[in-house]
Amino acid sequence: MSDIKQIRNKKLLPDLRKEGELRKEIVLSTNEKHGVPTGSRLFSHHTLASIRRLSFFYPFHLPDDSLDLILSATYNHSTEKFADKEDLHLQPETHGCDTWRRLRNTYDKHPPVVVPLGHPMKRGGITEHRSPFSVKLMNSGVHSSQTNPGYSRQPAGGAIFFY
Repeated sequence: MSDIKQIRNKKLLPDLRKEGELRKEIVLSTNEKHGVPTGSRLFSHHTLASIRRLSFFYPFHLPDDSLDLILSATYNHSTEKFADKEDLHLQPETHGCDTWRRLRNTYDKHPPVVVPLGHPMKRGGITEHRSPFSVKLMNSGVHSSQTNPGYSRQPAGGAIFFY
């Protein structure tokens, strides 16, 4: 979360993909913000609240009542002794935690992925190839190929020795 920067969204529509979905296309009279009549610009520009109030915006996570808001709060009664009344209602996004709600008209800018050695080639390769037939389970079958305990074949001579 600390590496992700929140940058102000200068577009006409806010980005609410994490909050809900629009079941219908929003009709905009213009796609420009500058050099157009004021009424056209105000009709096309939406805020977070105006998008949430649209009849065809369906949120994913909507609290049912005040109990859901209190349960999702960051207040913990076992650690805080004398908390204020507003501490019961403070939500995680108020403290800066990443949740499904968006408080400001911003979008997240992720840092560029650092590629080691400057190219995407991997160093190394397959270190171990496990065979599915070498797995010893609790209930092994009668046809499993295992040597008797204590017997082994020597790589040099080829004879079977008992140790």
